[in-house]
Amino acid sequence: MYTIELMDNKSEIIRYNVPHMPIKVSASRQEDYPSLSVVNHWHNDFEFIYVCRGTMWYSVNGEPCPLEEGQMIFVNSGQMHYAFWDKPCNCEFQCTIFHPSIATHESTQEQMDYILHNSPPYLILHPEVLSEKELIDLVLELYRSAQKQEGAYALQLYSCIYRICYRLWEKMQNVVNPWEPNDSKQLEAMHKMVGFIQQNYSSKIALQDIAAAGFVCRSSCCSIFKRYLNQTPVSYLTEYRISKSIELLADSSRSMTEIAWKCGFSGSSYFTETFRKRLGCTPTEYREKRLAQTHQTKQVFP
Repeated sequence: MYTIELMDNKSEIIRYNVPHMPIKVSASRQEDYPSLSVVNHWHNDFEFIYVCRGTMWYSVNGEPCPLEEGQMIFVNSGQMHYAFWDKPCNCEFQCTIFHPSIATHESTQEQMDYILHNSPPYLILHPEVLSEKELIDLVLELYRSAQKQEGAYALQLYSCIYRICYRLWEKMQNVVNPWEPNDSKQLEAMHKMVGFIQQNYSSKIALQDIAAAGFVCRSSCCSIFKRYLNQTPVSYLTEYRISKSIELLADSSRSMTEIAWKCGFSGSSYFTETFRKRLGCTPTEYREKRLAQTHQTKQVFP
Protein backbone atom coordinates (compact mmCIF):
# COMPACT_ATOMS: atom_id res chain seq x y z
CA MET A 1 0.00 0.00 0.00
CA TYR A 2 1.01 3.60 -0.62
CA THR A 3 1.31 5.43 2.72
CA ILE A 4 1.40 9.23 2.63
CA GLU A 5 3.13 11.58 5.05
CA LEU A 6 2.66 15.33 4.66
CA MET A 7 4.72 18.47 5.07
CA ASP A 8 3.32 21.68 6.60
CA ASN A 9 2.14 22.86 3.17
CA LYS A 10 0.19 19.56 2.77
CA SER A 11 2.51 18.23 0.06
CA GLU A 12 3.70 14.64 0.28
CA ILE A 13 6.97 13.87 2.02
CA ILE A 14 8.93 11.82 -0.50
CA ARG A 15 11.08 9.13 1.07
CA TYR A 16 14.02 9.24 -1.33
CA ASN A 17 15.95 5.97 -1.65
CA VAL A 18 19.20 7.13 -3.28
CA PRO A 19 21.87 8.21 -0.77
CA HIS A 20 22.36 12.00 -0.58
CA MET A 21 20.19 12.64 -3.64
CA PRO A 22 16.49 13.64 -3.90
CA ILE A 23 15.61 10.64 -6.08
CA LYS A 24 13.14 7.83 -5.51
CA VAL A 25 12.47 4.79 -7.70
CA SER A 26 9.98 2.00 -7.06
CA ALA A 27 8.13 -0.80 -8.83
CA SER A 28 4.49 -1.66 -8.17
CA ARG A 29 1.68 -3.95 -9.33
CA GLN A 30 -2.03 -3.28 -9.54
CA GLU A 31 -2.68 -6.12 -7.09
CA ASP A 32 -0.81 -4.09 -4.45
CA TYR A 33 -3.84 -1.77 -4.45
CA PRO A 34 -7.01 -3.77 -3.66
CA SER A 35 -9.14 -0.62 -3.79
CA LEU A 36 -8.05 -0.25 -7.45
CA SER A 37 -6.57 3.18 -6.88
CA VAL A 38 -3.49 4.86 -5.45
CA VAL A 39 -4.24 7.61 -2.94
CA ASN A 40 -4.47 11.05 -4.51
CA HIS A 41 -1.43 13.18 -3.60
CA TRP A 42 0.85 15.99 -4.75
CA HIS A 43 4.46 17.02 -4.28
CA ASN A 44 6.99 19.45 -5.71
CA ASP A 45 9.01 16.71 -7.43
CA PHE A 46 8.88 15.63 -11.06
CA GLU A 47 7.26 12.22 -11.42
CA PHE A 48 7.46 9.68 -14.26
CA ILE A 49 5.23 6.58 -14.40
CA TYR A 50 6.18 3.86 -16.89
CA VAL A 51 3.74 1.06 -17.71
CA CYS A 52 5.75 -2.15 -17.93
CA ARG A 53 2.75 -4.43 -18.41
CA GLY A 54 -0.98 -4.04 -18.96
CA THR A 55 -2.91 -0.78 -18.82
CA MET A 56 -3.89 1.80 -16.23
CA TRP A 57 -5.48 5.20 -15.79
CA TYR A 58 -3.71 8.20 -14.37
CA SER A 59 -5.61 11.25 -13.14
CA VAL A 60 -3.87 14.63 -13.09
CA ASN A 61 -5.86 17.56 -11.68
CA GLY A 62 -9.06 15.62 -12.34
CA GLU A 63 -8.29 14.73 -15.96
CA PRO A 64 -8.19 10.93 -16.47
CA CYS A 65 -5.47 9.72 -18.85
CA PRO A 66 -5.41 6.16 -20.26
CA LEU A 67 -1.92 4.64 -20.33
CA GLU A 68 -0.93 1.65 -22.44
CA GLU A 69 1.95 -0.77 -22.01
CA GLY A 70 5.23 0.92 -22.98
CA GLN A 71 3.89 4.44 -22.47
CA MET A 72 5.07 6.87 -19.81
CA ILE A 73 3.45 9.88 -18.15
CA PHE A 74 5.38 12.88 -16.85
CA VAL A 75 3.65 14.73 -14.00
CA ASN A 76 4.85 18.26 -13.40
CA SER A 77 5.63 19.72 -9.98
CA GLY A 78 2.70 20.65 -7.73
CA GLN A 79 -0.05 18.71 -9.53
CA MET A 80 -2.75 16.53 -7.90
CA HIS A 81 -2.43 13.00 -9.24
CA TYR A 82 -3.19 9.34 -8.67
CA ALA A 83 -3.40 6.02 -10.53
CA PHE A 84 -6.53 3.88 -10.80
CA TRP A 85 -8.01 0.90 -12.64
CA ASP A 86 -11.51 0.02 -13.86
CA LYS A 87 -11.07 -3.62 -12.86
CA PRO A 88 -8.41 -5.98 -11.45
CA CYS A 89 -5.63 -6.71 -13.95
CA ASN A 90 -1.98 -7.68 -14.18
CA CYS A 91 -0.69 -4.15 -14.56
CA GLU A 92 2.92 -3.52 -13.51
CA PHE A 93 4.51 -0.07 -13.44
CA GLN A 94 7.64 1.81 -12.40
CA CYS A 95 7.77 5.16 -10.66
CA THR A 96 10.74 7.52 -10.94
CA ILE A 97 10.74 10.74 -8.90
CA PHE A 98 13.33 13.48 -8.51
CA HIS A 99 13.23 17.03 -7.17
CA PRO A 100 13.89 19.82 -9.72
CA SER A 101 16.44 21.36 -7.35
CA ILE A 102 18.89 18.60 -8.26
CA ALA A 103 19.35 20.24 -11.67
CA THR A 104 18.85 23.85 -10.59
CA HIS A 105 21.70 26.28 -10.01
CA GLU A 106 22.69 29.71 -11.30
CA SER A 107 23.43 28.61 -14.86
CA THR A 108 20.28 26.47 -15.27
CA GLN A 109 17.78 28.50 -13.23
CA GLU A 110 16.09 30.08 -16.23
CA GLN A 111 15.60 26.80 -18.08
CA MET A 112 14.36 24.93 -14.99
CA ASP A 113 11.91 27.74 -14.21
CA TYR A 114 10.68 27.48 -17.78
CA ILE A 115 10.02 23.74 -17.39
CA LEU A 116 8.28 24.22 -14.04
CA HIS A 117 6.04 27.11 -15.08
CA ASN A 118 5.48 26.53 -18.80
CA SER A 119 5.12 22.76 -19.00
CA PRO A 120 1.55 21.43 -18.81
CA PRO A 121 0.44 19.49 -15.70
CA TYR A 122 1.36 16.27 -17.51
CA LEU A 123 2.73 14.83 -20.74
CA ILE A 124 2.03 11.37 -22.11
CA LEU A 125 5.11 9.96 -23.83
CA HIS A 126 4.69 7.45 -26.66
CA PRO A 127 7.42 4.94 -27.60
CA GLU A 128 6.55 5.16 -31.30
CA VAL A 129 7.51 8.86 -31.36
CA LEU A 130 11.30 9.05 -31.64
CA SER A 131 11.84 12.15 -29.47
CA GLU A 132 9.50 10.80 -26.81
CA LYS A 133 11.12 7.34 -26.97
CA GLU A 134 14.47 8.99 -26.24
CA LEU A 135 13.00 10.65 -23.16
CA ILE A 136 11.43 7.36 -22.01
CA ASP A 137 14.77 5.59 -22.41
CA LEU A 138 16.56 8.28 -20.36
CA VAL A 139 14.10 7.88 -17.48
CA LEU A 140 14.45 4.09 -17.62
CA GLU A 141 18.23 4.48 -17.54
CA LEU A 142 17.86 6.71 -14.48
CA TYR A 143 15.60 4.12 -12.87
CA ARG A 144 18.02 1.24 -13.44
CA SER A 145 21.05 3.18 -12.21
CA ALA A 146 19.21 4.35 -9.08
CA GLN A 147 18.18 0.78 -8.36
CA LYS A 148 21.61 -0.79 -8.83
CA GLN A 149 23.72 2.01 -7.33
CA GLU A 150 26.92 0.51 -8.71
CA GLY A 151 30.25 2.18 -9.45
CA ALA A 152 30.12 5.92 -10.09
CA TYR A 153 26.31 5.79 -10.20
CA ALA A 154 25.92 9.35 -8.86
CA LEU A 155 27.60 10.71 -11.99
CA GLN A 156 25.33 8.61 -14.17
CA LEU A 157 22.25 9.81 -12.28
CA TYR A 158 23.24 13.46 -12.69
CA SER A 159 23.91 12.84 -16.37
CA CYS A 160 20.47 11.28 -16.86
CA ILE A 161 18.67 14.03 -14.96
CA TYR A 162 20.28 16.85 -16.92
CA ARG A 163 19.49 15.13 -20.21
CA ILE A 164 15.90 14.49 -19.10
CA CYS A 165 15.44 18.13 -18.14
CA TYR A 166 16.94 19.24 -21.44
CA ARG A 167 14.51 16.99 -23.33
CA LEU A 168 11.58 18.45 -21.36
CA TRP A 169 12.77 21.99 -22.07
CA GLU A 170 13.27 21.15 -25.75
CA LYS A 171 9.80 19.63 -26.00
CA MET A 172 8.23 22.80 -24.64
CA GLN A 173 9.88 24.86 -27.41
CA ASN A 174 7.83 23.00 -30.02
CA VAL A 175 4.44 23.45 -28.39
CA VAL A 176 2.17 25.32 -30.81
CA ASN A 177 -0.53 26.23 -28.28
CA PRO A 178 1.11 27.09 -24.94
CA TRP A 179 -0.49 25.61 -21.87
CA GLU A 180 -2.79 27.89 -19.91
CA PRO A 181 -2.37 27.22 -16.17
CA ASN A 182 -5.22 26.04 -13.97
CA ASP A 183 -6.72 28.46 -11.49
CA SER A 184 -3.83 28.57 -9.01
CA LYS A 185 -6.12 29.63 -6.15
CA GLN A 186 -8.40 26.63 -6.67
CA LEU A 187 -5.46 24.25 -6.92
CA GLU A 188 -3.97 25.70 -3.74
CA ALA A 189 -7.33 25.26 -1.97
CA MET A 190 -7.45 21.67 -3.23
CA HIS A 191 -3.98 21.01 -1.82
CA LYS A 192 -5.05 22.30 1.59
CA MET A 193 -8.37 20.43 1.70
CA VAL A 194 -6.93 17.09 0.62
CA GLY A 195 -4.06 17.55 3.07
CA PHE A 196 -6.55 18.31 5.86
CA ILE A 197 -8.39 15.06 5.17
CA GLN A 198 -5.18 13.04 5.02
CA GLN A 199 -4.03 14.44 8.36
CA ASN A 200 -7.38 14.30 10.19
CA TYR A 201 -9.18 11.28 8.71
CA SER A 202 -9.26 9.49 12.07
CA SER A 203 -11.36 12.29 13.60
CA LYS A 204 -14.96 13.31 12.97
CA ILE A 205 -14.95 15.58 9.90
CA ALA A 206 -17.83 17.56 8.44
CA LEU A 207 -18.06 19.18 5.01
CA GLN A 208 -17.69 22.58 6.65
CA ASP A 209 -14.38 21.49 8.20
CA ILE A 210 -12.99 20.49 4.81
CA ALA A 211 -14.14 23.73 3.21
CA ALA A 212 -12.66 25.80 6.03
CA ALA A 213 -9.28 24.12 5.51
CA GLY A 214 -9.25 25.49 1.96
CA PHE A 215 -10.68 28.89 2.97
CA VAL A 216 -13.68 28.39 0.67
CA CYS A 217 -17.42 27.97 1.16
CA ARG A 218 -19.06 24.51 1.12
CA SER A 219 -20.38 25.01 -2.41
CA SER A 220 -16.95 25.95 -3.74
CA CYS A 221 -15.43 23.04 -1.83
CA CYS A 222 -17.72 20.59 -3.62
CA SER A 223 -17.12 22.13 -7.05
CA ILE A 224 -13.33 22.08 -6.58
CA PHE A 225 -13.38 18.41 -5.58
CA LYS A 226 -15.58 17.69 -8.60
CA ARG A 227 -13.13 19.50 -10.88
CA TYR A 228 -9.91 17.94 -9.62
CA LEU A 229 -11.01 14.51 -8.36
CA ASN A 230 -14.42 13.99 -9.98
CA GLN A 231 -15.96 13.08 -6.63
CA THR A 232 -17.44 14.73 -3.56
CA PRO A 233 -15.35 15.69 -0.51
CA VAL A 234 -17.24 13.13 1.59
CA SER A 235 -16.67 10.29 -0.89
CA TYR A 236 -12.96 11.14 -0.99
CA LEU A 237 -12.84 11.11 2.82
CA THR A 238 -14.52 7.68 2.89
CA GLU A 239 -12.17 6.35 0.21
CA TYR A 240 -9.13 7.58 2.12
CA ARG A 241 -10.37 5.99 5.35
CA ILE A 242 -10.81 2.68 3.55
CA SER A 243 -7.26 2.89 2.17
CA LYS A 244 -5.89 3.45 5.69
CA SER A 245 -7.95 0.56 7.05
CA ILE A 246 -6.38 -1.76 4.47
CA GLU A 247 -2.96 -0.90 5.89
CA LEU A 248 -4.11 -1.73 9.45
CA LEU A 249 -5.74 -5.01 8.40
CA ALA A 250 -2.26 -6.38 7.74
CA ASP A 251 -1.83 -6.50 11.54
CA SER A 252 -3.88 -9.57 12.58
CA SER A 253 -3.74 -8.52 16.24
CA ARG A 254 -5.98 -5.50 15.66
CA SER A 255 -9.72 -5.94 16.11
CA MET A 256 -12.24 -4.59 13.60
CA THR A 257 -13.55 -2.17 16.22
CA GLU A 258 -10.06 -0.77 16.81
CA ILE A 259 -9.42 -0.38 13.08
CA ALA A 260 -12.81 1.26 12.58
CA TRP A 261 -12.16 3.87 15.27
CA LYS A 262 -8.57 4.55 14.14
CA CYS A 263 -9.80 5.22 10.61
CA GLY A 264 -12.63 7.55 11.61
CA PHE A 265 -15.62 5.21 11.23
CA SER A 266 -18.35 5.47 13.84
CA GLY A 267 -18.29 1.75 14.56
CA SER A 268 -17.34 -1.68 13.27
CA SER A 269 -20.74 -2.33 11.65
CA TYR A 270 -20.61 0.85 9.56
CA PHE A 271 -16.96 0.14 8.73
CA THR A 272 -17.82 -3.37 7.53
CA GLU A 273 -20.75 -2.13 5.45
CA THR A 274 -18.70 0.62 3.83
CA PHE A 275 -15.73 -1.70 3.20
CA ARG A 276 -17.96 -4.30 1.51
CA LYS A 277 -19.51 -1.70 -0.79
CA ARG A 278 -16.06 -0.46 -1.85
CA LEU A 279 -14.13 -3.74 -2.18
CA GLY A 280 -16.83 -6.39 -2.53
CA CYS A 281 -15.87 -8.28 0.64
CA THR A 282 -15.86 -7.70 4.39
CA PRO A 283 -12.71 -6.56 6.22
CA THR A 284 -12.48 -10.00 7.85
CA GLU A 285 -12.70 -11.76 4.49
CA TYR A 286 -10.08 -9.44 3.06
CA ARG A 287 -7.70 -10.07 5.98
CA GLU A 288 -8.11 -13.85 5.70
CA LYS A 289 -7.43 -13.71 1.96
CA ARG A 290 -4.27 -11.63 2.40
CA LEU A 291 -2.99 -13.83 5.22
CA ALA A 292 -3.53 -16.93 3.05
CA GLN A 293 -1.65 -15.30 0.18
CA THR A 294 1.23 -14.34 2.48
CA HIS A 295 1.44 -17.88 3.85
CA GLN A 296 1.44 -19.28 0.32
CA THR A 297 4.22 -16.93 -0.74
CA LYS A 298 6.35 -17.97 2.24
CA GLN A 299 5.97 -21.61 1.25
CA VAL A 300 7.07 -20.88 -2.31
CA PHE A 301 9.91 -18.57 -1.21
CA PRO A 302 11.00 -19.81 2.24
